[in-house]
Amino acid sequence: MTALPAAAQAAPHEPPVPRVERVSTAADGTEADGASRTASISGNGRYVAFYSDAENLTQGHQGPYDWAFVKDLETGEVKRLRNSMAAPVISDDGRYAAHTGWGSHGINVFLTDLDTGEIKQIDGRGFKYSSSSPAMSANGRYIAYDLQPQHPGDPQRVEVYDRETDTREVISDGPPDSARDMVDPSISADGRHVAYEDKGTGQVWLRDRTTDSLTRVDDGTPSDLVQVNGRTVAMNGPDGAYVRDLRTGKVQYIAGGNAQAVSRDGRQLLYGVNGDGQSDLRLRHLPSGRERTIGHGGATAGAIADKGHGIVYASDGTDIVPGDTNGASDIFKWTVPRTPQP
Repeated sequence: MTALPAAAQAAPHEPPVPRVERVSTAADGTEADGASRTASISGNGRYVAFYSDAENLTQGHQGPYDWAFVKDLETGEVKRLRNSMAAPVISDDGRYAAHTGWGSHGINVFLTDLDTGEIKQIDGRGFKYSSSSPAMSANGRYIAYDLQPQHPGDPQRVEVYDRETDTREVISDGPPDSARDMVDPSISADGRHVAYEDKGTGQVWLRDRTTDSLTRVDDGTPSDLVQVNGRTVAMNGPDGAYVRDLRTGKVQYIAGGNAQAVSRDGRQLLYGVNGDGQSDLRLRHLPSGRERTIGHGGATAGAIADKGHGIVYASDGTDIVPGDTNGASDIFKWTVPRTPQP
């Protein structure tokens, strides 16, 4: 058998080299004139939603509470969300964004249709009701949020709004003996699972909207919910991060870690080390335990695009990309090129 020339022989497998780009710039590439932070990304990695103090990312008048933006990374277009007080969450097609803003008498959750410009308050309640902490399914149909009822003695509860039917579903009607606040929901990409925290005890509960079952998913210690996706719930406990497999019940611990996001299929976990906020970010493939270092900064739920090929995070580092001279925190996207199929 004749040996192939050296150039024709198969090269050793090498992982693709990641690429990092700055997202929090104007459409023409102008640097933001204020700090940007707290970002989420669509499943295909095309759209990034983020919060920024900058006033030069879009043209025209900017209101006093217009601090949320959505950027199309293919076209460079940046859209500013009116009446947006915190980072939005975005649907995978980039059309819908949910965010908090000023209502008639307090803070409420709104849904913006970025195609038409329509803004709708989705908690559907009246005088003195407030709501916060929106989380969205991948197709933008379901939005989970926590609702503060009119009477201050009534506990907060978690609801889900169905955009297609214009209806609302109470999720956190348990445990039956609890009168504590139920807060900070996370909804899976397919809209089936909604997890939330018991503010009084630190317990984490999961509602399966298909079977209507309610399950406690923490490990018995006071925990902070991070995100539910696929078959995985990620939480942070007193000693580090941990994830629970919803099918097997198995729990994986990362001592000293700080979980920050879960991929849509539940197989990738983004977590930080060296504490909260600006930390070394690592992406762990949960089934195998393999890890990659992403960068230095902070991320939140929704930061991972489909299967971990793209990740968004905030960092005040000035050496991540060339020309970073604004002296403020920026949003960056870390991308691994997809391996071509033979």
